[in-house]
Amino acid sequence: MSHLVDAYEIDSQARMVEYKTDRVRVDTNKVLIFVVHETKTIYLWRGNSAQIFEKLMATRVAAHLSHRYPDYRIRPIKEGAEPAAFKAIIGEKIN
Repeated sequence: MSHLVDAYEIDSQARMVEYKTDRVRVDTNKVLIFVVHETKTIYLWRGNSAQIFEKLMATRVAAHLSHRYPDYRIRPIKEGAEPAAFKAIIGEKIN
């Protein structure tokens, strides 16, 4: 990802796993967090088939990130209801 966007996956142990690649694979079984520094937004993307535990833990992780970046706002996103701004930022990065 670009240096303006940090991408993380929340794993089954509720750890934040940073993506170290230019391509983030959106998967219905995953919960992903994108920190977009340009717009000061933390996107919390929840796949429809992700585990409830991962969804809950991702909410906590996003809240923790908002303490690290107090000027940023958290935008939860459900799979299939992605806003245009979200798609514009990462759309070309998603397979």
